[in-house]
Amino acid sequence: MGRADVVFTFARYEIRRAVARRKVLIIIAITVLLDILPYAALSTRQSVIRALEPGVLQYIWIIGVLAIQPLFLNFTAILIAAGAMSEEYEQGTAELLLSKPVKRGDYFLGKFLGGFMLFLGILLVSITLNVASAYAAFGTQYGLSILPRFFFIQAFSSLLFFSLAFMLGELMRRSSLAYIFSSLIFFASIVINIYMEFVYTLTGDAFYNTVRYYLPTSPADSFPVQYAMQNLHGTTALRIIAELLGETGSVEPSIVYSIVLILIYAVAGIAIAASYFSYADISKKVT
Repeated sequence: MGRADVVFTFARYEIRRAVARRKVLIIIAITVLLDILPYAALSTRQSVIRALEPGVLQYIWIIGVLAIQPLFLNFTAILIAAGAMSEEYEQGTAELLLSKPVKRGDYFLGKFLGGFMLFLGILLVSITLNVASAYAAFGTQYGLSILPRFFFIQAFSSLLFFSLAFMLGELMRRSSLAYIFSSLIFFASIVINIYMEFVYTLTGDAFYNTVRYYLPTSPADSFPVQYAMQNLHGTTALRIIAELLGETGSVEPSIVYSIVLILIYAVAGIAIAASYFSYADISKKVT
């Protein structure tokens, strides 16, 4: 069996292991609710619909994909990645798996790829349900040509928190701690971002706005919004929606800035986790 076969064997194992746990079923259930209920609820509010400018409803899918999804998707990435390595230590299966004639690097890469492939599946379901729900509630939707590329952009953006959570799972080797600290970083970044924006608005001091640039949620949330605003243009509805999302979802000054910061965070997380895994002892079981 070649190295690629070993890696994908571990990747398939990670997918099956994660799916067998209840948290994945809960994530899928929440995905379905978040992608269906908002459109169903809005479709019943005729007063709100009449207040919208003509043409807005034909692009309403953008609100779900860019405003509702990012928070949930990044948190989903954390839930999947934080337990990928740590749960193996807690159950004592890491020692068993690594006692086989396999290289640590193949095991590490397989676990990472398997978890991320599972996340990609959930992302695909989420985007598909979102657009289908918008179509069912409000009719034909426009601007959908960007979705294939947008899928990869959202996946790339979510790689930031997936990598950080994966790193914490390896460093702490306890799933509960990995979940807590990963979530703490995520929500603290959101809160600090809001606070820095507020102080910047009051003082006008560019320092506070610069701090926002380097928070992990900033590039992860900005990249998809920046891409959509750059590639969807020319209609009143899109300008209204893009302005709304631009005020709340885009922090970074440019797409290049977002990409670079995402790469820095993701590569750092993967490198730290791989380095620690390469030299640390494999405990029989973490209790």
